[in-house]
Amino acid sequence: MIRKFTVKDVFFNNGLINLYQFLQEYAFDIDIKLEKSFLELKYKDEKIFFEILNKFLEEKEIVTFNKKNTRIFFDTNTNEFTQSAKVNIKNGGSNDSKNALIRVHIDNLSISKEELLKKEEKYIQENENYTKDEYKIEKCYYDKSKQEIYVLSSLQEHIEKFSSYLVKDDFLALNSSIHNFEDGQKSFHDMIKISKNYNIDKWEALIYWFGTKIQHYFNFAFFIYPNSSNLEALNIFKRDLKIRDEKNSFRDEDDNLITTNTNVNFYDQLRKDKIFGKKFKNFYISKSDVEFELKFFMYLFSKISHIESSYEKALDKDKMTKRKEKIFNALQEITFVVYVEDGTFKKSLSEYTKTYQFIQFLEELKKTKINIQKEQESNLFVYLADMIVTFGLSQSSKEININFQKWCKAFLEFKSLRKYYYVTSFNILKNESKSFGKDLYEFEKNYLKNIMKGKNMSTHEKSKILGESIGYFCAELGDKDLLFKLRNVKNYKQLLSYFKDLKFVSLKYEHKARFSKEFNESLEEVINILETDWEIIRDYIAIYAIDKFKATNYAKSQQNK
Repeated sequence: MIRKFTVKDVFFNNGLINLYQFLQEYAFDIDIKLEKSFLELKYKDEKIFFEILNKFLEEKEIVTFNKKNTRIFFDTNTNEFTQSAKVNIKNGGSNDSKNALIRVHIDNLSISKEELLKKEEKYIQENENYTKDEYKIEKCYYDKSKQEIYVLSSLQEHIEKFSSYLVKDDFLALNSSIHNFEDGQKSFHDMIKISKNYNIDKWEALIYWFGTKIQHYFNFAFFIYPNSSNLEALNIFKRDLKIRDEKNSFRDEDDNLITTNTNVNFYDQLRKDKIFGKKFKNFYISKSDVEFELKFFMYLFSKISHIESSYEKALDKDKMTKRKEKIFNALQEITFVVYVEDGTFKKSLSEYTKTYQFIQFLEELKKTKINIQKEQESNLFVYLADMIVTFGLSQSSKEININFQKWCKAFLEFKSLRKYYYVTSFNILKNESKSFGKDLYEFEKNYLKNIMKGKNMSTHEKSKILGESIGYFCAELGDKDLLFKLRNVKNYKQLLSYFKDLKFVSLKYEHKARFSKEFNESLEEVINILETDWEIIRDYIAIYAIDKFKATNYAKSQQNK
């Protein structure tokens, strides 16, 4: 028999690859062939279907014993009533668990009905908890007629019983037995745009189970699926980058086991880039889909950049290069679909050109060293993680940080980031929270050069000089007034008036004003473009003034200790 399955929706495509990799891992009497647009299976006997399904239910721990919860069974080996572990169906309902139980007619037991009644009496005498619901004698029988009894069985027997319940016919209704969403907002057939009256072939159902049965998104805040109409590319991507379908957990630096609400293990990967410790404690908590997507591409870049560590001392550099090349080629064919806890799916960076450009930019960040003079040399890729923490801390954890979400979205879409730094800088000033630090300048300079094609680079540089001088002056005065006045500037005339006020205040406090020749030259240059670029100038001045103000005050506080 030959079955050929072609690409469909994101669940089916992932199911095809998961099935393909599963059949490669375990020995089944089946020939498999994967090409760009299809998966082909060749087998002699249809019984192979249940062999695969049963192994899948076992290995993915979909059918298990729940040793913490027990119930009453009849043990046919000892002919006694006993209490043993319940059968648990991952993400299943009580009806699923019930249909995994083995029951036999009492006429088929090796003891008579009279003897069975005596066994009931013995059980009641020996078990004080016999009145509790799960341990009542009645619970051991299928119905009130007591003609069928639930018998103690092996896990394999329960698996086979459950699979026969799942697949009663060659064609199955596309209902919750195939997949369901725990938030209850959308049904599976709606999500994949198939009529609810459509019946699918049992093999198609199996593929959907391989794509969705491992998880039902329950308690997943964010779940990411790679997807492609090129199955070969999807296979390379999932295999080499080990993007799993299960919920992840990790052990932090204090050896605490942390269970995440996503299928991506950011921690174990990004700690290779020194993104760990108390400083980054809040980094690993995502509160929006765009924040999660941004971190996912950091994870993706880190995975690719650390491929060489897979090869001992990088002796096989040719193999390493070919593997990287395969992944980048596969990346051309990949889109990413994010499931968020509100029950929606969102495509993320679906254009390869953007994905590739984003990865390239992250590589530039990693190449750019910072804190070179200090013992702990770092780079802008690590600073990006630090910046994400800064955004998160700029507002109360109880508030929705809309500005941060907008920054993430703009970053993913390669738009200007300036105004989001501006808003957050004033939040930092107001809330006395962690500041962006001096490395923001290098980050923004890199972003303007590599992503914004050099736009506003000179204005950014000159405004930074002005901002730092103003921030230092405000710190010397011990007054935030000049900083908050920047927030009230709404046009170029008001900004011009601001500079006049600054000159007046600097003359008044001449002994504390140290405006350099570079400051005066920069001011002259920005005034020439003030009418057209006043908002850009205002924003950058405010960003760097606030940062310098906080840095100067911090330095003073350290000196006074």
